[in-house]
Amino acid sequence: MNQEQIKKVTKILKIVLNVFFYSVIVLLVLFSFANMKLKQRDDIANLSGRGFLTVLTDSMDGDEEDSFTPKDVIFVRLLDDESRDALEVGDIVTYFSMEIPGLGVQGFITHRIIERFTLEGETFLVTQGDKENAIPDDPINIKDAIAVYTGKWEGAGNALKYLQTPTGFALFVILPVAIILIVEAVFLVRNIIIVNNQKLTEKIQSSTSTPAFDVEAEKERIRQQILEEMKKQEEDNKTKS
Repeated sequence: MNQEQIKKVTKILKIVLNVFFYSVIVLLVLFSFANMKLKQRDDIANLSGRGFLTVLTDSMDGDEEDSFTPKDVIFVRLLDDESRDALEVGDIVTYFSMEIPGLGVQGFITHRIIERFTLEGETFLVTQGDKENAIPDDPINIKDAIAVYTGKWEGAGNALKYLQTPTGFALFVILPVAIILIVEAVFLVRNIIIVNNQKLTEKIQSSTSTPAFDVEAEKERIRQQILEEMKKQEEDNKTKS
């Protein structure tokens, strides 16, 4: 591989590293925003109304095309008054519950709507998991529906759950970014050293070549001047005698 090919490969490598570096930074920022602590218990971490959730139980492990399991990550869209009114039987919605069945802790439940009814001017939803022999949930006011299911990332649940732990976040987010920053710093220092060395070399070459000719020229000028003075002095002596 000649020098020109090495330079070309180095340039391509730098571009690839820069693209990867800034991509990781963007993902880190988005991930940090999406996982920051929320002030309200019934908020879903989101960006522009789009969020994601890890699945805690197998209550939606069914035969429907949009069923999901604890191994998956689900994507949701936050609801407003207009989109809530458009909800219908078959949609999958997320709401906050003081107790998740089977876990005994408070958190989000994402289940399918199996019934919608109105009582005393208020609209209510009955939801149920897709798992076989699942029991319908207690009715919720439609205003308590926070988000509607839009899709899933199959098999990403365990990875995301680990990534959300301090150890996983450090290993797969902070460490790669630190390594990229170090590599970028090394390349930067190396380029600065190369540029400085080139400038120093050019300066040395300039100072050792140009002055050499000037010195020789100055010597010749002085010699000619001395000869002229001697010749003039000799002529003056002849004139006096």
